[in-house]
Amino acid sequence: MKFKIIFLSFNILIVFSFLMIFLLPVFMLGEEYAQLFWQESWYIAVIFICILVVINCLYFMNRKMITYLENENWPELKQLLEYRIFTKKRLRKMNIRMYISTCIATRSISDIKKLENTIRTEKTGDLNYWALQLGLPHLLGNNPSEMKAYFGEFIGKAAREEGWIKWNYCFALLLLKENDEAVEILKELAGQTQDLILRLSSLYMLSPFGGQEEIGALIENGRNELKLKMPEQSLKDELDKRKDNVQMLFLSQIISQVSDWLYKEADEKV
Repeated sequence: MKFKIIFLSFNILIVFSFLMIFLLPVFMLGEEYAQLFWQESWYIAVIFICILVVINCLYFMNRKMITYLENENWPELKQLLEYRIFTKKRLRKMNIRMYISTCIATRSISDIKKLENTIRTEKTGDLNYWALQLGLPHLLGNNPSEMKAYFGEFIGKAAREEGWIKWNYCFALLLLKENDEAVEILKELAGQTQDLILRLSSLYMLSPFGGQEEIGALIENGRNELKLKMPEQSLKDELDKRKDNVQMLFLSQIISQVSDWLYKEADEKV
């Protein structure tokens, strides 16, 4: 009902704005001037009509999807998106993003692999854009070798959110005890990234290797800097902003440990 009210209100606003523009000259300057104004400004009416047509077409084309969203009917929404993506091959960003979200909401994360295969087949050029989101089944699949193979594919290919792709790749490497390569990549992430959550997570992953002088200094400097830039409440606020991010879905399992490591453990040393 909320979406219908918003849609109706928007239509009323457009019509009211149109009437204000075209009737105001009558009340302010008289009918004769108004006719002259309408003759010279007819294109404004065309613009308003086009806006109304486009908005209404978009609404009625997506009415079923909007209803499912409003009612939080995730299974039906997922089924509708499956028809659009896998049957009609409508691989639009909105459809893909919503399908991933519905897979999470319905706890059918493994179905994201079907989406990955479809994009690989039908729209390979978009693979780098969706690499992190499509990697969620691999990240949660408890198969380090598969995780390493998937995320390793996108390193050095200018994938979107490549920093987190590297972090996930390192996570797989550490599970496989391939520590040397993981440490080198994590050192790069911990020293250069502008994403403070990514930097914090990288420093935390490096902490078991803090006995090495270079890594120990990197961790100590990084922690001190992050505590100044990101007080504990700021970290909580930043995580709340990213709660819909698929990477945060995975990190939520260890984020309390990361927070304790940054703040409480550091405070004990003071």
